[in-house]
Amino acid sequence: MNLDLKFLDSFKLSTTYVTNYACGKSENNDFFVLTDQGIYILTLRGDLSYSFPQFSCKKLFMPVSTYAACENIDIDVNSFSNYVERKDLYELALTSEYSVNLKHANKLDILPLKAEWSPQGLIDTTGCILAVLNSVYSLELYVRYVNKNEIVEYVTISNILEEVINEAKQKWESANRFSIEIKLRQFKNRIQFVSITGFTWGHKFKIGSIQHCTLFVGHMNGDITVWSVPEKLVSGQNWKPQILCRYATGLERIVTLHWHQTSEFGGGLCFADVSGRMKVVHITNLNKPVANVDNETIFWNEPDKVAIDKITVMEHDSYTFILAVKQRIILIFGLDKNGDVFGQKACYVDDVYITGLHHTGNTIYVLTLPGIFTELTLTVQDEKIKVTDKKISLKFDMKKYRTHGCFFSKNFAFFGLLCQQWAQDGSRVRAIEAEVIVFQNLEMKLIDSLWNNPSESLRDYWDCLEVLRITCIREKRFPWLGISPDLNYDKLSIYHLKLLRQLAKLSEMVFNFVPVVKNYDIKPFILTHYLLQIKLVVQRLKRLLAQKDLSVYQMRSIDVQNFFLKEMIAKNILAKSNVGKTFIDDIRSVMEVANEMRYPDTMQCIWCGEKILGPTCLPPHADARCCFSMMPILVVPSFKCPYCSSLAHPQETQEPVPCPYCDVSMDRIPVDTEKYENEAKKLHLHWDGEVKSPCYSDCLREEISCEDIEENSREYVVCSDSEDDEECTKLRTLYERFGHLNLEEILKMDMSEDSIEREDGEASKRMKLENDDTDIE
Repeated sequence: MNLDLKFLDSFKLSTTYVTNYACGKSENNDFFVLTDQGIYILTLRGDLSYSFPQFSCKKLFMPVSTYAACENIDIDVNSFSNYVERKDLYELALTSEYSVNLKHANKLDILPLKAEWSPQGLIDTTGCILAVLNSVYSLELYVRYVNKNEIVEYVTISNILEEVINEAKQKWESANRFSIEIKLRQFKNRIQFVSITGFTWGHKFKIGSIQHCTLFVGHMNGDITVWSVPEKLVSGQNWKPQILCRYATGLERIVTLHWHQTSEFGGGLCFADVSGRMKVVHITNLNKPVANVDNETIFWNEPDKVAIDKITVMEHDSYTFILAVKQRIILIFGLDKNGDVFGQKACYVDDVYITGLHHTGNTIYVLTLPGIFTELTLTVQDEKIKVTDKKISLKFDMKKYRTHGCFFSKNFAFFGLLCQQWAQDGSRVRAIEAEVIVFQNLEMKLIDSLWNNPSESLRDYWDCLEVLRITCIREKRFPWLGISPDLNYDKLSIYHLKLLRQLAKLSEMVFNFVPVVKNYDIKPFILTHYLLQIKLVVQRLKRLLAQKDLSVYQMRSIDVQNFFLKEMIAKNILAKSNVGKTFIDDIRSVMEVANEMRYPDTMQCIWCGEKILGPTCLPPHADARCCFSMMPILVVPSFKCPYCSSLAHPQETQEPVPCPYCDVSMDRIPVDTEKYENEAKKLHLHWDGEVKSPCYSDCLREEISCEDIEENSREYVVCSDSEDDEECTKLRTLYERFGHLNLEEILKMDMSEDSIEREDGEASKRMKLENDDTDIE
């Protein structure tokens, strides 16, 4: 991927950075940022109607855990600290893992040291777990949670240090009878045995029907523990990580680990200690109660006291490269397809500390402390590793900044840089507020990437849409430049309709910014929205009508959506959108079946008391409708889109699903079952969602023939924004009649221009229903 970076925006976090490699991206396209106060989670808003030319993201702050090993190992340091020698007392007071609860010592600021996202799918089949290691060597697992007030927060689901302590306590003896010397030694040994100094996630695999992921944990005494983390499906589930094995590496404090999968239940684990040594072991049987560790290989055995800050693995052609970063040096080890080392190379980058690293293909992007950005390209010639470098200009004044990490978006549409300014304060140099500087990649052709998206989903392409939004506002232009103005909407896929819907929304937002509008080569948002809805409804009805058994809820939703399709044709949406054969054939294929079905009693709206016939009540009023079934949500939705706020009915889905408009995973809304039942009783609801509505005098009963009451020609006045009783009655009568028309009759409705009359001060439309052979043009 070529890079041509241009400054896009920047924002402050009101705190400072304390570590390098202080950010990371999840497979859900969320980012974490480590600061001295805690962790920030950055998430794109996905709001294309936001009219300010600023990078739009949600910033969620999460404080770091204060859990410490020294308070939970059954030995109180204060019970013997006054009786130890001065040298030992100094060690206790000056060592962070020993002094958290030491009396008369200064309170310790607990900081986040490292964080890493798990693979996607461990939470509710779509979410990621965030593991965070703090400065007193406690590792906690956090998950994103939406509470009953729809407030997003990250909550702890497990503390791995606590699990390690509970496992070790089974072998510990009571320390009450120990002498002071033995108690001090036991205190140190226990902390070093359990304290977590490094970790990394493994890959996902299935055991039965449950997804699992491994978590590799490095300890202060040089050991490594392997944990199996199952997926967490619902709250209240009996969920707990399980330890698979403990392996003694023979190294000192483990500080860096990285996992590389080589088989379904195995792979290679790279790890390094504080002295700078690095090894690789082969681990298998991750699906068994006890994992197998063997084939230990030494990659760097010189204890040069320069710790390895980061390890990563990249593959290109048939080669595998292990990258180990030692301050300003990148050690590159080349492995062939058999796993044998064929060469190694030390690469010096600008003689300054490396603070960020990212790789793709055979390209490595390296960020150094003063903000120098370098592109390294790896090749193999005659079994020797060759590295070529190229400086990438940031086109931004970095003289006052020091960097602490960087990240790329999913499609390289934007590049984020963590940095902060430093100011002279007398004889001291202090850091000012932390900043995130966002750059646009000009090499990225946004419209081309969106239109030719091979995934046919918007989920991973919101970085392109966000950069496109900012660019269009600043350049005062429309977003659809580059798309053919002669598109045949009748033959477009659902994905392209979704994309055009988003672009139409953005176009209407930037319309007022464009100084001169010569042409407008995209359909209005409302028409594109209707076309997408028709496609989604047809797709859903085809799936339901192919089933053998349907619930009452599904039957009613078919009735409502069948009415919606009739309404779209009656409103002339297809003709206005210049679509025809494909849409009409799709609609005909489902309506021919849906019109012949017998449906349960019509539901009654709990707000206005009217029967629910279509996607909106009559007269129209605000209510909650399911974005999949168009059914009313009477108590509480089960899921809500974090971008567009679309809702899903509890009976429509029990599993997380992507939003039909945005393609991002919808947030689960927690439901108190007992409270739901109480509210359902108040509203006279059955648990299956049925609402028993009274039968009005105008209902069509089985013994009444439709022909007896149907007139061949009659005019109706459609005033959808009127609340006048007479007009509401006429509109309700029209909707009742639509409900009993078949497709052939609707297609014969006369919607010609001469049948639409416009009066001064009134926006009304007259439609003539006649039994003739007139077709929609």
